[in-house]
Amino acid sequence: MLAWESLPELFPDLGEPERWLPLLRRHARLLADSPVQTTTVKGDEAIARHYAESLEAYRLSGSPEAGMVVDVGSGGGFPGLVIAAVAPEVEVHLVEARRKRADLLGEMAEALGLGNARVHGERAEEAGRGTLRERADLVIARAVAPLPELLEYTAPLAATGGTIAAVKGSKGEAELAEAGAALAALSCEHAGTEGMRGGIAGQMRVLLFRKVGATQARYPRRPGMPRKRPLAAS
Repeated sequence: MLAWESLPELFPDLGEPERWLPLLRRHARLLADSPVQTTTVKGDEAIARHYAESLEAYRLSGSPEAGMVVDVGSGGGFPGLVIAAVAPEVEVHLVEARRKRADLLGEMAEALGLGNARVHGERAEEAGRGTLRERADLVIARAVAPLPELLEYTAPLAATGGTIAAVKGSKGEAELAEAGAALAALSCEHAGTEGMRGGIAGQMRVLLFRKVGATQARYPRRPGMPRKRPLAAS
């Protein structure tokens, strides 16, 4: 089981651990004290399952040092608030449809002094047609939806040339095999799959996609349609 002190050793490229490590520990306390349920993972187990996995996903996605990151379905702030804490130069937008969770994210960002984090309390389909459309250098999502559905949530938020990172478990490759129609419709291509290090979460991987063209005006479809009729099944 990982300890907090292991994180700077695992991620030596992240500067100023004396600044960000206390922020992550305080975030964990805020989550533990909140009446809003965001995770069933408790105590020291969360260090690996949430914090180390979030940092590993960010590392494998290329860790952009500047620009904009959008986290879709941020929940308790994984990986969005974690990224905002370790990369203060990055503009991080957290999209969370559940109002109580969105409110909690805003409260935690303020309590942690994360001025580079902004919360959007709306569905991903709405965010993809709003001010975030085609602006992000990196769109990242963790445990949100099957890949054909997830791509319709994330691709419209990515700028052309940007990266989409989907954190997946053992079903990731099977989902990728079903995502051909979604990739074609959303102007994306698979750019590789990176496995997390065994000491963190050897069963987890990050599927990476490159946005190669502008999103067609029809996407994302209205709220609920990506789940009801995923592009791979149409």
